[in-house]
Amino acid sequence: MDPLEASKLSIAKLNYPVFMRLTRSAAMFCGFLLLLCEIRFEHRAVLIDDWRPWIPLISCGVMLLAIPAATSLWERGGQKVLLGLYFVTFCTGAMGIIFHAEGHLWQRLSELFTVWTSSLQTGAAVQANHPPLLAPAAFMGLGLIGALLALDFKTGEDNSDIERVLNL
Repeated sequence: MDPLEASKLSIAKLNYPVFMRLTRSAAMFCGFLLLLCEIRFEHRAVLIDDWRPWIPLISCGVMLLAIPAATSLWERGGQKVLLGLYFVTFCTGAMGIIFHAEGHLWQRLSELFTVWTSSLQTGAAVQANHPPLLAPAAFMGLGLIGALLALDFKTGEDNSDIERVLNL
């Protein structure tokens, strides 16, 4: 048997849904790991002054522990745990945007739109002496993507997967 045929047989024996679940979980784990590294660097100066910069670091740490554990216990409630944690992650991002706005959400949004609607020279001259407003949106994105992956929909015309996950 040639190597190509042998690889086809080993792929055919692979449990595809389990493989995809592990792949998705590994991708989410890596996303949270990279986000943790970036946030730790960006929050380095404010961690000693305030409690709020610790929220995304702790949240990433919890997810790094929870993703492998919940994935290994997928059929015994791990799926629902991950779904809930991804929802909390999304809310953490929304809360982070509020914190980064420092009480001036509309003014910060206006600054963002000014940069996008002005020339390169004018946009480069805009000074921002406050946290980046949309940086916490990375949490919202990871939470949304994770929740969609945790729902683990199968292709089909019925809603049995939605009903099974949500116990409807």
